[in-house]
Amino acid sequence: GLETICELKLFQTQSIRTEAFFVSGKGGSGKSHLVNKCGDFLSTQGWLVVGEKFERGHQHNSQDIVCSLFEKIVKKLVKLKAGSQQDSEYSQLAAKTLSDSLGAARLCALVEYLPSIRDLITEAEFDATQANSIESNLSHWKLVSLLTCFINALLKLDRPMILILDDLQWAEALAIELVLGEILESIEKQNNAHLFLFIGLYRDDEVSIYHPLFAKINCLHESSNINTTDIQLSAFSKNDLVNMISNELKLPKRLVVELGDVVHKRTSGHILFAVELLNSMVRDSTIYFSMNRRQFHCRIDRLYSLK
Repeated sequence: GLETICELKLFQTQSIRTEAFFVSGKGGSGKSHLVNKCGDFLSTQGWLVVGEKFERGHQHNSQDIVCSLFEKIVKKLVKLKAGSQQDSEYSQLAAKTLSDSLGAARLCALVEYLPSIRDLITEAEFDATQANSIESNLSHWKLVSLLTCFINALLKLDRPMILILDDLQWAEALAIELVLGEILESIEKQNNAHLFLFIGLYRDDEVSIYHPLFAKINCLHESSNINTTDIQLSAFSKNDLVNMISNELKLPKRLVVELGDVVHKRTSGHILFAVELLNSMVRDSTIYFSMNRRQFHCRIDRLYSLK
């Protein structure tokens, strides 16, 4: 699903629209697993993929988490220096583009938040007195300006990029506005906006209509320049689990109905918990492969004594 949509974007050379995906569901519904698999796949296709997640009870650190996301971009660019010739050339070009776009004073200001810039742009002299010409203690909106300039400079290099933010339900309003407001709105105005994809994940049972994330997603849906897609991952039904187990074990559905019923009752259909439970059954031989019959079997007598 996500992989196919992302790959199609590579061929939308006439499009100038930014893409934003929001993946929602309860805890354990598989949101992070799905998006991480998508990111792993697209990184093998040349996409620059970075992600970060917010933490419960640490809303006051939201700005630090956003900066950490951008710091990961810089670290990835530094790592590319030692990669293939193509990656090394891209890293060098990125360093030059950032240096030219930001200038010495803004680089010095930004390095306080993205320290790995020193490793990427090694020829630059990060003199603290230069940063003072902007502000040594950056305001929120000054940081917004620097981060938008940073990301837009990289998009000029024609390499597709994905930013992933997990657990958005725990982000403070200012961080939500920074990423989903200022940065996305800045990117949509660029010629290479179609090379950028944002993926946000959140627990929908923790986001009410009064949550700032709810209002911001609605605003994005109304934008004519940002394609916004919602993907909701709901719990698996008993029949869904029976079909999945039947496909994985290569057994007729009638032979796994009882197993599917137990797994569904134990996990409430949360797919990650269901997979973990099934894996534990394989480890303790509740589910085993019979060499004589050349098929999987389930020890029904053990099902109802599982801890």
